[in-house]
Amino acid sequence: MEEVNILAEEKPKSITLSDGKEYKLPPIDMTTLANIEKTMGFGLGRLQTKLENETMTTMRSLIHALLKEEQPNLDIDKVGHLITLKEMSSISETISEIMALS
Repeated sequence: MEEVNILAEEKPKSITLSDGKEYKLPPIDMTTLANIEKTMGFGLGRLQTKLENETMTTMRSLIHALLKEEQPNLDIDKVGHLITLKEMSSISETISEIMALS
């Protein structure tokens, strides 16, 4: 059985958006999660329901909240314009990995 070091530092992930640039997503810790909630305006406990009812608005808010940690100058509309349907699949996969709270 593989031993897991729970104190190992989580590595940031990155996504490539429609402008061809790679954007870093922060490692998830309690402060990042709290900042995500603050930026999105609702608690993460409501995330699944929001994704079901307001999919694109919620995804854009979540991606904006994550990117804002590393790039505070990006506004939500700019983030939305950088994400085309072409990027949605890989971004959704990366977001799922990041937000997998076990």
